[in-house]
Amino acid sequence: MNKTVRISALIIIVLSVIGYGAYNYLRSSTKKHSPLDVAELREGSLEVDVTYCRPYKKDRLIFGDASEEALQPNGEYWRLGANEATIIALNRDIMFGGKPLKKGNYSMYAIPGEDVWIVAVNSATGQWGYSEPNYDEDVLRVEVPVNYTDEPVEQLTISFEPGSSGMNMVIRWDTSIAKVSID
Repeated sequence: MNKTVRISALIIIVLSVIGYGAYNYLRSSTKKHSPLDVAELREGSLEVDVTYCRPYKKDRLIFGDASEEALQPNGEYWRLGANEATIIALNRDIMFGGKPLKKGNYSMYAIPGEDVWIVAVNSATGQWGYSEPNYDEDVLRVEVPVNYTDEPVEQLTISFEPGSSGMNMVIRWDTSIAKVSID
């Protein structure tokens, strides 16, 4: 190898290490503002884990029209959290919003609207940052009504609660509440 090739290779290695370190620093520092959490459902033999990062409202308009400078405009893709894509892990097949969903790990996102949200489950996992999924990899989409409360929720919260025929996955943030049935 000549000297120019060795210096070029060394520069590429050094830049790669610096880039990788900066990427990891960014990933870890953003979690201070939107901490990682896991919502767990344990019901009989069923285990469902939703892993997501929890941003804060911070006096911002969360859902609404783009013209109002909403953080998450109606009708646009939302990764159901911050940082990494939200992941739903199932230990067995379920009905998700009335549609069959096979056991496995999936990313989950939403398209909020004023009256109805679309909640989608996608076979691709591991995305970080704001990047829309490949919609061709959606396993399913369900429409769920959105309700509102007078008491704003400061930090995005995903939880589980009993529903009419099983359990509900409940998404709360600001004044919005969306529920997806899980049977």
